[in-house]
Amino acid sequence: MRAILTYHSIDPSGSVISTAPQRFAAQVQWLARSSVASLSVAELACQPAGSDALAVTFDDGFASVSDAWPMLRDRGIPVTMFVATDHVGGFNAWGQPGGMQIPRLRLLDWDALGRMAGQGLEIGSHSRTHADLRLASPDEIADEVERSADTIRERLGLRPTVFAYPYGGYTPGVLAAAGAVYQYACTTDFRLASPADDPHALPRLDAYYFRSAGSLESWGSVRARLRLGARAVARGIRRRVVRQ
Repeated sequence: MRAILTYHSIDPSGSVISTAPQRFAAQVQWLARSSVASLSVAELACQPAGSDALAVTFDDGFASVSDAWPMLRDRGIPVTMFVATDHVGGFNAWGQPGGMQIPRLRLLDWDALGRMAGQGLEIGSHSRTHADLRLASPDEIADEVERSADTIRERLGLRPTVFAYPYGGYTPGVLAAAGAVYQYACTTDFRLASPADDPHALPRLDAYYFRSAGSLESWGSVRARLRLGARAVARGIRRRVVRQ
């Protein structure tokens, strides 16, 4: 079993984007001790079928991750953080899909991102404004995708190679725009990774579904496969209902 995990904020609020600090610490300890390989997004995308591996990503760049980062860094667990460049140092002041109740949370500033990048954190792009690119014009898509990469390079001295679609959504045009700038791009398609995946449409599993004790720690078991399959079916049904 191979997958990319998506975290957002590490806080005790219980929101759909939050992982409780104690639960997160337990997951990191398991990752460090487990036989499951901890890889970067690029490494995981190149793994052969049949390998057990996980990649850790954080969306949005919440300030709470600065407290979680040292335990990942000290255990040698690769991490990619996707930031919406126009919001760095501010708050997650973008619209939420379906009226979801998301807490207003502080985001890391450029100094903190630069410091963490210097310690091994990979910084990826999450667009400029966290706009839903499925609703954007071709010029707007290019602006969001390209200028965010330019800003990261200007502010941190590195060119990002990985992109995460805001809200996980993309169209053929959005995918092509990301493919022209980045080596890899991540969605929120809820499924395991496969060698057949398009490198610019990589699936990810939201950490929200691993919030109960032992859920991530059962990785690779038959029980874990069945649970992920059931979750994927339920999410697919829910999305079809929302579209209607």
